[in-house]
Amino acid sequence: MFSQASEYALRALTVLGACEPGQWVLAHDLADLLNIKVHYLAKVLQILARRGILESQRGRQGGFRLARKPESITLWDVVSELDDVSKLEGCVMGEDQCSDETACPLHTLWKDLRTKFKEKLQNTSLKQLAEFPRDEQTNCSCPDRSEPGHAATCREHKAGNDVRIDSPV
Repeated sequence: MFSQASEYALRALTVLGACEPGQWVLAHDLADLLNIKVHYLAKVLQILARRGILESQRGRQGGFRLARKPESITLWDVVSELDDVSKLEGCVMGEDQCSDETACPLHTLWKDLRTKFKEKLQNTSLKQLAEFPRDEQTNCSCPDRSEPGHAATCREHKAGNDVRIDSPV
């Protein structure tokens, strides 16, 4: 649904949203925590810094931090800076002419889904993501995280994302 850049940004900004206000976090520490390649993540974070979502500071005491309070940054703010959200407006079946007057077979369904999707992104803040309940011992938020053997089958655990959120950052 999202580009890899948006996915990485949302994951990193969720961590930053849980940090103390004003706390600088190194891209390297975020990359380690989230099991993301540091060079790619740093580029994504720099884009968000240039667009005013993050602040960046070079040097040993530097890193990245949110430019605004996490409750004032929506998922739409982040995704629309990294993805071509105008594609949401196009016909889901690829037809040139698709509107209420010249609808494709999926027009009404897609129009409703698109509207709800955009509303959710525009009304969900980084603070809400940062406050999402997670397992005390791991960085897992899966609904079935307490089931026996969950770590062996969970996509997040297989990706190596089972580190504590309060580690190096």
